[in-house]
Amino acid sequence: MSKALYNEPEIYDSINVLAFINDFALGIGVKDLEIDERALDGVIVGMRADFPHCDGAEEASPFKKAANFLCYFVAERPIVNGFPEGSIGESLRRIHNHQNALIGFLFVCKMLHKATIHRTNGETLTIENPIRFSKHTLEDVVEAFSVITPQNHFKVIAVLLEQLAYKTNPDCQYPVLGNS
Repeated sequence: MSKALYNEPEIYDSINVLAFINDFALGIGVKDLEIDERALDGVIVGMRADFPHCDGAEEASPFKKAANFLCYFVAERPIVNGFPEGSIGESLRRIHNHQNALIGFLFVCKMLHKATIHRTNGETLTIENPIRFSKHTLEDVVEAFSVITPQNHFKVIAVLLEQLAYKTNPDCQYPVLGNS
């Protein structure tokens, strides 16, 4: 994973997340966005505590790191207010907790671009191409992610992020099984 997450000291993670939120908000014309700093601290601390990989975050794939962050981000809800009418489209705006699902998903997609994958056979691969998706997929993903929790959704989110990355980076994918 890029150096946007799982840094020491942890304050760098908070700074990177806040910078992304700020850039996104300004890009859609939103100047007043309320951030719950305690909730963001909960994300940064929570994503490290009891990391759901047998060897901890240090040995986890970038997909597991991204999924763990995303689950905590959506569950902790650090962005308090939703995006205003006209800023992201009505389909997204109508989704409860859209602001955290949207920002969390876009952040991890950006962070997975250029991330390094270390395989157990010693092979190292880089996610060269950014994750891409349609507007329809984005709306469905935000709706599906708006209620995720680390306890219940970590693994399925990790698998989905992995598959989305492989869609635009087929060279990174494990050998594909046949249809038999």
